[in-house]
Amino acid sequence: MATMKLNNSQETYGGLTCRVIDALPQGQQPDAVMVLCHGFGAPGDDLAAFGPHLLSSSEDIAERYRFVFPEAPIDLTPMGMPGGRAWWPINMAQLAEINQTEDYSKLTTVEPPGMSAASDQLAATVKEIQAANGIDDSATVLGGFSQGAMVTSNIVLRDGFVPKLMVLFSGTLLNSEVWKKQAANHAGCPVLQSHGRQDMVLPFAPATLLRDMLTENGFDVDFHAFIGPHTIPMEVLTELMRQL
Repeated sequence: MATMKLNNSQETYGGLTCRVIDALPQGQQPDAVMVLCHGFGAPGDDLAAFGPHLLSSSEDIAERYRFVFPEAPIDLTPMGMPGGRAWWPINMAQLAEINQTEDYSKLTTVEPPGMSAASDQLAATVKEIQAANGIDDSATVLGGFSQGAMVTSNIVLRDGFVPKLMVLFSGTLLNSEVWKKQAANHAGCPVLQSHGRQDMVLPFAPATLLRDMLTENGFDVDFHAFIGPHTIPMEVLTELMRQL
């Protein structure tokens, strides 16, 4: 593809600062929007490089999509992580212990303190993004990496979003009994899910429990296991490009 002119701006939706990237002519509304949420400890624009990558990889994506990358509400600078953001606090020592003991119930059955409030804000953000771009769920791709995938899962299940595609990079199952009930009452949607078999942050096994729970409740899950750690490999990005 020829070099394209990218629009890159900072907007506020639902009280969250968002990086907005597209290649559309000035004033043109997109046919679809992808909202992608970063993980714990990352800066707000951590995933923003995916916008130019995907836009430059496909003329169809460039002509139709706008990408929005919300910044999580909690500033981790006071906790010794300058520039880091979080959707809710995480006890990393406890997570490491869960990995070591493989007692995954301590992860999968619990609603993390702060997840509900973060979900309220992200849901409001998504609704404002939809209103600003003149689209509904059928033209909205919702996703995230790690903690961003968790908060995405929560708003889709809890609030009944039925996105064009839900993208879960290295996420996990949380609050399992509640999520199962919510999934059973959900219309279902396509899901692109990926997870590394050597993930030492969020173990592989609970990710398969999330996959199975969604599948059993009518979600169309395309699950990509890869040999690697807590990351998003190029082959998964290529699959995302294909599905967009």
